Amino acid sequence: MPIINIQRRMAEQGRIRLGQKVTGTSRQGKTFTRPEKLDRFRFTSPNQRLVEEIAQRYGGEPKAWDNAGKAEWEVISDARSIPVIVVKGGFSQWYELWSKAGCLHRCDGEKDATGAYCNPDDPQHIEATEKPTTRLSVMLAEIETLGVWRMESKGWNAAAELPTMAELAMHVGDLVPATLSLAERSAIIETPKGPQTSRFVVPVLDLHVTKKRLVELVGGTDGTPAIEAGRAAPAGLTAIEAPRPDYDAMLADAKSVEECQQIWRDAGAVGHLDEALKDRIMARAGELKPADPEPAAEAAVDEPVDGEVMDDALGLDRDAVWQALVAECGKRGVGNSAMREMLEQEFAQPVADLTAADLQAALDTLRSQPVPA
Repeated sequence: MPIINIQRRMAEQGRIRLGQKVTGTSRQGKTFTRPEKLDRFRFTSPNQRLVEEIAQRYGGEPKAWDNAGKAEWEVISDARSIPVIVVKGGFSQWYELWSKAGCLHRCDGEKDATGAYCNPDDPQHIEATEKPTTRLSVMLAEIETLGVWRMESKGWNAAAELPTMAELAMHVGDLVPATLSLAERSAIIETPKGPQTSRFVVPVLDLHVTKKRLVELVGGTDGTPAIEAGRAAPAGLTAIEAPRPDYDAMLADAKSVEECQQIWRDAGAVGHLDEALKDRIMARAGELKPADPEPAAEAAVDEPVDGEVMDDALGLDRDAVWQALVAECGKRGVGNSAMREMLEQEFAQPVADLTAADLQAALDTLRSQPVPA
């Protein structure tokens, strides 16, 4: 039998990415790196065999990849749709702000990971809430491994659409077959040059769940679950009450805030998350809350997310470049909101993820254009 007070999770085999980093040259002839969006799935992993197997199945050329000093493998596949298995507890969604020192702020918009209310005037909170971070871990149905692959998205469309299907999967079962696809969307946005059409791709999750199974779960037209304590299960199903986990032991064994968050999600999924348990989880998370991050020069660099460039070889001061860009936009009557939309359309990434080199390239382009009279 497994040890009941150890938090169990499936091993992560790699990442499903929606972008890559490309090298460019500024007008001054300097080389810089910027993020680029993709319309196909990109897979990365330390496991060469798995990447090669993915390439055989979904196309693309596997090759070695330097992941911020870690030797890994990658393949940009030809696939825009793949069969997956959604695992229980494999979904999370936060507003986050990162630096080289690690995560500076994480919250749900009102409360942080410990349950404390956020200060709406805190600059870190304001910057974090500019973009959501949505994470989905799935198994690849056609690849020989039982581990999970994690996908991250910072888009608002994914943040709005993925939770519904992911939460439904949690009610259907622990392992739910599904299809993960990239759907192309378009939107009209206002720019200094007038309305423009922005095209982008959004990850979409489609569960392979029959109507019969949904009826068994929902039961009645009012949405009342058919399988509840004290009610008969549908024909052919036997209701078995699982023993309640020892949450106190699990919390005592938790070594990080993330593990406390996982206990919260697991307890909520099975209906055990009462107010008393919430208080105990938040208290334990408060004990484990990391200290203020050390300066970036002394701290370990956290693994970058898609499109995030962690270092800047040009030695530029990002804050100084940002202020210069704000000033140039101001001369042209472009406010901060419009400037952010312009930058995100140009680089296909949140402003928070843009490097000093990205901002400098945008500044150079802006300065090359005449200031309206």
